[in-house]
Formats: sequence, C-alpha cells, structure tokens
Amino acid sequence: MFNFLKKKLQRVVKLPRKDLIPELEMALLEAGVSLEVVDDLVEAIRGSEDQRAALRDALLKGMKSARLSVEGRPYVIMLVGINGTGKTTTLAKLAHLLQKQGKRVVAAGADTFRAAAIEQLEEHCNRLGVPLIKQRYGADPAAVAYDAVEHARARGADVVLIDTSGRLHVDSGLMRELEKIRRVVKPQLSLLVVDATTGNDAVEQARAFSSLVDGFIVSKADVDERGGAIISISAVTGKPVYFLGVGQGYGDLEEFSPRKVVERLGL
Repeated sequence: MFNFLKKKLQRVVKLPRKDLIPELEMALLEAGVSLEVVDDLVEAIRGSEDQRAALRDALLKGMKSARLSVEGRPYVIMLVGINGTGKTTTLAKLAHLLQKQGKRVVAAGADTFRAAAIEQLEEHCNRLGVPLIKQRYGADPAAVAYDAVEHARARGADVVLIDTSGRLHVDSGLMRELEKIRRVVKPQLSLLVVDATTGNDAVEQARAFSSLVDGFIVSKADVDERGGAIISISAVTGKPVYFLGVGQGYGDLEEFSPRKVVERLGL
C-alpha cells in the first residue's frame, strides 16, 4: 500500500532544503495528489527547519477521519458511487462488521438500474444471513429503500444498508434519484464509495457527490500504490473518510486512520 509514494517521499525528504520543493511537488503529483492539495502541502513545509515533521503534520491535518457510531433504531446508511468502485461488496463488508458488533442488519436493493445488481447483492446477503428487501428492476429506488426501513422498524433491526444505483459517470438523473431517496428515508449517514486506484478521478467524484454525502469509504486501498486519492479526498471536500477497503474478504474493512497512512509512508 502506497509503495510508490513512500519511495518518492523517502528520497525527497533527504534532499537539501533548497532542492526539496520542486522534487516534492513532482512526487506528489505523480502519486495522483490533487494539485490544490499539493500546493497546500508545499506551503506547509516552505521555510521549515524540520521538513519531514512539517510534511507529516500537514498530511495529518489534511486527512480527516470519523468513526461509525450507530445510534437509534433503525440507523439508516446509504451507500452511493459510480459503477465499478466496489459499492455493493463494500456494503457486504459493512454488514459483516456491524454483525460482529451484534447489530441486526437489513439490506435494501435500491439499485434497480444496473443489470444483475440485485442478484449480486442477494448473493452477499445469503452468505451473511442478512434480509434483503428488493423489488423488480425499474422499480422506484426510493420505494425500495422505504420498504427496507419499514421492515427494519417492524422487526426491531438495528441498521438498514441501502445499495443505490451508479452510472459510469455522474449525471443529473442519478443525482435526482439519490436526492429522492434521501428525502424519503432521511438516512442518518450517506457515504460515497470511491476506488483508491483511480487517483484524481476519485477526487473529482468526491467533489461531485459532496453535497449528497457525509463522508467516504475508499475501496481497493490494498492495491493502491500511489495514495493520492486517500491524501486528497478529505482535503478538497472537508469531509472525513470512515473506512478503507483492504482486501476481498468480508472482514477486509479497516477504520481509516490518518496516522496509519503517515506511518505507512515512512514519515
């Protein structure tokens, strides 16, 4: 994880101070860190006596984290994101995590747009023993989400996880669909799932969805050699990362820790 950026930074911080700034800028940009974040990091270390410490502190300040705290019943979490980010698998990982905490989970198959989306979620739910509320393809996603919340309320379930539609790109139709789900079920938490390996694309997705979400889950962090998305995503939106996806198994969901990221970078 982050091996590319780690090697770059380890070389840069050993340079004489007068040579560090351009090398640092290039290393961060090559790692997919957003340009505005690169500018902020460079300014943070400019003139510092201890460049390594200044960079470490700037990274810690820019990356924001939050812990999931389930309060009230049912606690409704809506997952959003474009196709291919691992949203449905991430929902399954989150369900597994909550089950380990003793929570009763219900899933809502509100992705009624993508072919096979409901079947994919259903397979995960069957493996985990999670009830799935679903309707036919083309049904109103907000109605599916509402039914899931009512099911959870009637049966005393603790958490509802809503799987929503994605697209290959962000469009107005998708945004209206997600806004309607939010109006109808009023989730306590909305999280955008982004793919760490897509770098600046993940950051742009975070910008596009920022008004609809409370924070982020970054998937595929275990195969992310660069680290740019994880460093940038909170800094450009002001919203926290809750989890990193760090593998294929249901247990491979790690609470996000900026300090761990900095340690993995060798700073």
